[in-house]
Amino acid sequence: MGKEQIRAIIVDDEEKARNMLQMLLDEHCPDVNVVTHCKNVPEAVTAINAHQPDIVFLDVDMPGYSGFQLLDFFPEVNFDIVFTTAFSEYALNAFRVSALDFLLKPIDIDELIQAVAKSKQKKSPEIYNRQLHLIRESQQKKAPETIAVYTIEAVEFIRTEEIVLLEADRAYTKIMLLSGNIILVSKNIKDFEETLSSHPHFFRSHRSYIINLKHVLRYSKADGGAIEMKLQKEVPISKDAKSIFISKMESI
Repeated sequence: MGKEQIRAIIVDDEEKARNMLQMLLDEHCPDVNVVTHCKNVPEAVTAINAHQPDIVFLDVDMPGYSGFQLLDFFPEVNFDIVFTTAFSEYALNAFRVSALDFLLKPIDIDELIQAVAKSKQKKSPEIYNRQLHLIRESQQKKAPETIAVYTIEAVEFIRTEEIVLLEADRAYTKIMLLSGNIILVSKNIKDFEETLSSHPHFFRSHRSYIINLKHVLRYSKADGGAIEMKLQKEVPISKDAKSIFISKMESI
């Protein structure tokens, strides 16, 4: 977009929050032109159709319709959405699953500037809408069927049933798939533990491993215990996890 004015809409049920964000944008993002404020999703739908904004700053936690439900009114989204939210596990897990960014309230100035800069970058509409689709799905299902992850090359959409295990590699995580492919992601394994926390088939067997219980072949009690996974991959199991692991396997 260069130095052209970026048309923006602010959607938040709290007037104080709308005015604060407006002030931050005016001061730190002068190329953003806020064309209107909206206090709920129905107002936002009307405003988006009328003004055709480049960016919508969208609060997640609103009465009536949540910010996520705005997506139900737009089968294909042709504007950038910068989600804003107070700390909410419900909201944060949706962002983990979709790999979409968000701004945590109170909004940090540097993060706001970065979010606006990212919105100027050219992105694939198809990939972006797939990520937004995962947000929609996260509101309907407890266990994610697909997760999005950023790699060096692309955004990968991974079916959870295809994941055999996840292995910690310092600040990175290796995701091993049934195909034998390994995807390296620059997120630590704790982040994935939170992303998959609602999925009954994923289990943290060891500080370095999360396994898909559906792909366990056998459990060996020898030498402190080990779990044999598909693809001939053997992973350790911590002492504290053994009884929970056995119980979970019996319930599958």
